[in-house]
Amino acid sequence: MNYLKKTISLELEKTKRRGIWLVLTVFLLLIIAWTGYNMDDERFLGFGWMMALYNAPLINACLIPTGIAVFASRIVDMEHKGNTWKMLETMQCKLDIYLGKVLYGFAAVLVFSIAELILFLIMGYVVGFHGAPDLRAYGLFFMQTFSITFNLYLLQMIVSLVFSNQAVALCTGLCGSMAGLFLMYIPSWSLLRTVIPWGHYGASMFIGMDWNKEQGIKGFYYLSQGNGVVFFIMGWFIILLLGGWLVFRHMDTDGFHFSFKQHRLSSELTLTDSASPRRMSVKIPHLPVELLKIKRTPIWIAFLVLPLISAVIGTINYLNNLEVLTSTWYSLWTQHALFFSYFFMPPLVGVYASYLWRLEHNGTNWNMMLVNTPVWRLVLGKFAVCSTIMLLTLGWLCLLYILCGLYAGFTKPIPVELLEWLACGILGGTAVCAAQCFLSLVIRSFSIPIGMALIGGFVGLAFTARNQYYLLPYSLMSMGMRANNPNLKMDMTQFICFSVFFILLFYLLMVWYIRHHDVRTQ
Repeated sequence: MNYLKKTISLELEKTKRRGIWLVLTVFLLLIIAWTGYNMDDERFLGFGWMMALYNAPLINACLIPTGIAVFASRIVDMEHKGNTWKMLETMQCKLDIYLGKVLYGFAAVLVFSIAELILFLIMGYVVGFHGAPDLRAYGLFFMQTFSITFNLYLLQMIVSLVFSNQAVALCTGLCGSMAGLFLMYIPSWSLLRTVIPWGHYGASMFIGMDWNKEQGIKGFYYLSQGNGVVFFIMGWFIILLLGGWLVFRHMDTDGFHFSFKQHRLSSELTLTDSASPRRMSVKIPHLPVELLKIKRTPIWIAFLVLPLISAVIGTINYLNNLEVLTSTWYSLWTQHALFFSYFFMPPLVGVYASYLWRLEHNGTNWNMMLVNTPVWRLVLGKFAVCSTIMLLTLGWLCLLYILCGLYAGFTKPIPVELLEWLACGILGGTAVCAAQCFLSLVIRSFSIPIGMALIGGFVGLAFTARNQYYLLPYSLMSMGMRANNPNLKMDMTQFICFSVFFILLFYLLMVWYIRHHDVRTQ
């Protein structure tokens, strides 16, 4: 027992004042706020306890994979910086280091799951749900949330161990969130939902909903579940726990290395040593400096995968609801743009911005950059590249939208309003790029600004529901894309003025911050 306390306390000291627990707290509060949104309506009070259990797996599948990726990244990334692995192995055996990370994550996920359970119960009593909660059902929900989330933590910890570049881990978490959401909307893919760990939130649901188009929600009922998902959860736990140890055991003290890279590197060194005295010319790509920094980086995986998953979800949901969604191209656009613009585009922009500032935050790159580059040009370069990648992302989403419409058999021409949706989305998205570039400049962590971007998307949804979209850049992008209603007539003067205001505000804040703060590196 003393050994476990010492191991966890060491990890706790390392994460002190790093905002790790704040990340989990914010995600937890967001889950509760989303679950309880509009549940004080008299229509829902009668079956509020069951409705909360019905909605929770969807919210968990959408938010927790990204949140736990941020958490695991923060725990492991500190060892990658400065090659701390070398120092740790001179004081502890490898198994103790590995178990310390595992046990710390276990304790954090346990606290998170207990807090979620308690807050759900408090919310129900405060809102005034009728009757009393089924404590056995809520106990089962707690066990499922804890076990599935801990498996995701182990998975993300392995990714963060293997790749010192934490962009890979964050992109994995974002893609996992989208995959979990995707599988919940396709009941026919129940086997895949049971197999992959991100789909376990949906596969373990034990509450069903009774509803129809005329009367709406009529009530909820318990579902009979097989034991298949339980065996897969247990199987993944064993695989990830032992697999993570095998990976860590064979990891060098300066990080994990892939054997094929070592082989290629040794071959190149051999060729260099045996070459003639004449030096080979170095080819420098004709690309802007900031583009060179993201060349061959994992952010392009998220760039390709997230819009693709969003398009598949939207198309399948459209094809399954043809009796309701009758406006062809316009209905398909809402299905494509709604989830992506609110829940996945903001953190994707966060990945772009965090990666662009990452190289300056590490080592002594700030010193070199500020000697050779004026501050205004440095900020403008990063902001311009981030905005360019955002533009390409929206272009990729637009191309997928057209291809999916052709797949759905649309014979009507593509709506000309698509150009306006895209143009307004680019302007609003540029404001999001400015906000995220500022956050990534001020917050030296790679992962925390990405988590804040995801939260910003949810807060933007709340602002849009209150018709105050112009007060937050994250809601400006979704409103510009007409994600909620393609036929919405918007005050273009107000939209453009507030978008330009946020762009100039955050650009000037970045310039001011660099000029008035000392250079700090990680």
